[in-house]
Amino acid sequence: MFSSLTTFHLLAETRMAEVSMQYREDVASSDPSVFWYLLIPIFAVSVGFAIYRIVDREPRVVNTPLGMLHEICRVHRINKSGRYLLDQIAEEAGLEQPASMLLGVTQFEHAVEKAGQHMKYDRRQQTTLGMLRRRLFS
Repeated sequence: MFSSLTTFHLLAETRMAEVSMQYREDVASSDPSVFWYLLIPIFAVSVGFAIYRIVDREPRVVNTPLGMLHEICRVHRINKSGRYLLDQIAEEAGLEQPASMLLGVTQFEHAVEKAGQHMKYDRRQQTTLGMLRRRLFS
């Protein structure tokens, strides 16, 4: 009786080991599906971001005086704060064609001085003016 009990116990262990190995193989074969669960949301977010970038672009209006200034700023990669300061300078200097102040250093300095009579440049605006001088005329 003892030997049959031991044999049954060995067979039971063998069968449990086989079942556990089969379970491990099934889990290992379903691994690529986890990859898809991560890839699909990343793809959806990327497509959403691309659509947002396309839709959120500023319209380029070149046929207006400020539109021409903004287009020149875009070409020279001048950021929003620089573009805003150039708008203020053009308005305070009373320029009909704001883009004309970017024709040369003398026109730019004349517009800055003329606008400086009506407005005070703070520290941040002075650093932005320095950045604009370097970016446009050097």
